[in-house]
Amino acid sequence: MPYREFFATTVIGLEDVCAREVAGILGLPGLPELGRGRIFFRAPLEAIYELNLWARTMHKLFLLLYRGDFGGTLEGIYRAARQLDYTGIIRPEQSFAVRAERVGQHDFTSMDVAAQVGQAVIDSYMASRGVRLKVNLDEPDMELYAFVRDQKLLLGINTTGVSLHRRGYRVFKHPAALRTSVAAAMLYLAGWEGRGVLVDPMCGGGTIPIEGALMARHVPPGSFRGTAFAFASFLDVDEFLRRRDEALAGVSQKKYNIIGIDRVRVFLDGAMRNARSAGVADTISFRLGDATRLAECLNEPPTHVVVNPPYGVRMKARGLRRLYRAFLRSLSDLAPGCHLVLITAARGTFKRAAEAVGVEVLEERRILHGELKASIFKCLV
Repeated sequence: MPYREFFATTVIGLEDVCAREVAGILGLPGLPELGRGRIFFRAPLEAIYELNLWARTMHKLFLLLYRGDFGGTLEGIYRAARQLDYTGIIRPEQSFAVRAERVGQHDFTSMDVAAQVGQAVIDSYMASRGVRLKVNLDEPDMELYAFVRDQKLLLGINTTGVSLHRRGYRVFKHPAALRTSVAAAMLYLAGWEGRGVLVDPMCGGGTIPIEGALMARHVPPGSFRGTAFAFASFLDVDEFLRRRDEALAGVSQKKYNIIGIDRVRVFLDGAMRNARSAGVADTISFRLGDATRLAECLNEPPTHVVVNPPYGVRMKARGLRRLYRAFLRSLSDLAPGCHLVLITAARGTFKRAAEAVGVEVLEERRILHGELKASIFKCLV
């Protein structure tokens, strides 16, 4: 099968995690090239099936159409898009839309970018086929993506549809829910593979324990979406279903030692509903308890602790300092030597608490969780 150029989007700050995951899924000889919130790689066309089915830290996968300098003008954007041949991508009866993003100083808007690319597609297709393609901004058959950063233009075809971090199993939404892609990346950073005891002591809606269970059981995260993928408009959906069914036939039913703890009963009930929806309720133990008194909730020390604690948005600074120190002291007393991965926007508060308790910070990485700047800490307790 011939190789194609691709790029994938992910969380800013977790590009290397996504690159390693993609390389592992596809068996690539090397790691993809890293960009800001993106990775670039060459792979067979079947990568569209495999990555949309299996990727946990990726958001969207695009077929790369153009990547280069456009000269900084709208005319340059039009020329770059106009030179491409879309006849092998869009059928004459299909509609399309262009979604655009722009970063940097320009004398035009994202809407201007979308309009120029859209006109270029129409003109190119008309010249090649004598057909004027239909534009449908609401429910297009094909979605083109145009990204402008400074003098660079990136064009691609969305193969995914809505972001893969919207798994489809979440029936209860916690008010401070963690993205599933971030949870999966944190579990990778913690080295979780199903061995040992995984604990989320402030589990909220259960995203981290559920993602940990799905990873341990090798459940493909794309299996929850049916055929709701953008590639369904131009690739054989039956081939995807064959791969999905084959993957689901290999899912493990083994019970893993995964525990979610929260002090709020309504959140814990919601987490259990989410776990049932994801099909992993039988391998997660949800417990009402206090993260600052872990010995009262756990019968054995955890080997992996992955947690998304409060950041201080709804809590005063003094209360947050007390929470972080008490939690780390409780964990240190119960499970010295365990792996801890934690995300917070209160990086200074956490670092001071870790130093005070004697928890070693091995790595800090800054990420963008939605619009919120946060840090993921990898620690040894």
